[in-house]
Amino acid sequence: MTDPSHEDWRGHAPPGEDPPKRLLEEGSLWIMVAAPTVWAAHFLLGYWVAAVWCAKVVEGDGPLGAVRWTIAGLTAGALALIAFLAWWAVRRYDGKLLIREELTGDTEEERTRFLGHSTLLLCSLSAVAVIFDALPAVVFDSCF
Repeated sequence: MTDPSHEDWRGHAPPGEDPPKRLLEEGSLWIMVAAPTVWAAHFLLGYWVAAVWCAKVVEGDGPLGAVRWTIAGLTAGALALIAFLAWWAVRRYDGKLLIREELTGDTEEERTRFLGHSTLLLCSLSAVAVIFDALPAVVFDSCF
């Protein structure tokens, strides 16, 4: 354990060494949870803005008006961020939406491709979820 190149099982450097910089680097799992986190933030902010608007501003049953534009802006920002994450997965991790090809190899290249593939799937799912979150602002005209 005195070997300076040795890393423990959690991927951290031994005491006294600089920790590895792996937030969005090759092999990092943070990119996989980034798109669902953007969706969750969009969900919370969108519904919080609508709840405050309906409770405080129009005091009950009133038009949604300006809150629609706020939700549209939140939706556009969330979709742009998810698109950036998908682009990052394609560029950095060689991500492809593979349908009939199995990713079962045990090499570093196969793990990287699996990470890119999984990230693209999560980005797609998160983009659909963001659109579904914004639909009530489009469908409903007023607070109920």
